[in-house]
Parts: sequence; structure tokens; C-alpha cells
Amino acid sequence: MISIANAVGSRDLGVELDVAEVKSDLDLPYTEYNPSNYHGLYLRLVADGPLITVYRSGKYIISGCSTLEQLYETNGAFLTALSELDIVNAETETRFKVQNVVCTAQLDDPVDLNTLSVALGLESVEYEPEQFPGLIYRPADHPAVLLVFANGKIVITGGSDVATAEDAFKHLQEQVMTYLEE
Repeated sequence: MISIANAVGSRDLGVELDVAEVKSDLDLPYTEYNPSNYHGLYLRLVADGPLITVYRSGKYIISGCSTLEQLYETNGAFLTALSELDIVNAETETRFKVQNVVCTAQLDDPVDLNTLSVALGLESVEYEPEQFPGLIYRPADHPAVLLVFANGKIVITGGSDVATAEDAFKHLQEQVMTYLEE
């Protein structure tokens, strides 16, 4: 079974923002803006909620969502807050885009990563246990990247929807079954 660990989306409002003013005008539980460290404004609409990073260019990124629904709800609430401040019209034409959905999954059994790296094809795999404990698998003709750990835990990234992650995981399971049968 696959579950979402993090969903990330972004949008360009099409207007430049005075991020210091946005910070002072929004009454939120968490805001951080320190342009000497980083030029983006960090904010959360609810404590421990998804993080929104806002840039002067009018672009923003929402991360830390555990569902796609939460990602879209956070986007809607943020646009409403900006609309209430007359910063932007919530009905602007630019579209919110899901950029990355990070999912996790679990294989039924532990995996010998040395053997699996050969079975998956060395041209599609990076495995350097001295540098990183997992195997990095980039299947040919697939946008997803899978991190495979010896305990069978899988992290799937690089897709913009859960279906992409499910497809990548299914492909990996088939490869693992083939290598187990040999």
C-alpha cells in the first residue's frame, strides 16, 4: 500500500508582492521573514500545518501536505487570505500546479540491495552504502525515482500524482519478484 508522505504544489500569482507587508498584514500562527538569510517569506495558516514559501515575484510553494486534498485546501485558504487583503483576486487565471508527490511503500520482505542493484540494471541504479544506506533506482521511461532500503521500505518521488507512484512501485515489485525467482 502506498501513502503520501509529502505533496508539494506551486503557483505564480502574476503580481509582485511586498513580502514584508504580506507578513505584517496576515495574522497567522507562524510567519518568518529574514531577507538577510533567505529572500522568501515562510508562513503557516495553521500551527504545524503545511509550509507556504512566498517570493517577491508573486510565486509561492506549498509543501508538507499529507494529502492532495490538504494541498488544494491550503492553496484555497491562502488565496482567500490574500484576496481579503486586496493583494490578489482569488479568481486569477493562473493555475495551481502539483509539482511533486512523495510517497512511501513497503515491500513484503527485506531486500539484499547488492543483489537488487545488479538485478535492476546498474545503468538505472546508484548504490553506494558508504554514502547513503538506500539504493536509488531510476527506471527507464518513468519519471519517478525510488529509494529502496534493505528493510523493504520504499520512498517514491518525482511524480505529480499518486498514480505515477503506484505505477513505479508496481514496476519495482515486478522486478523484485523476477530477481527472487532467479
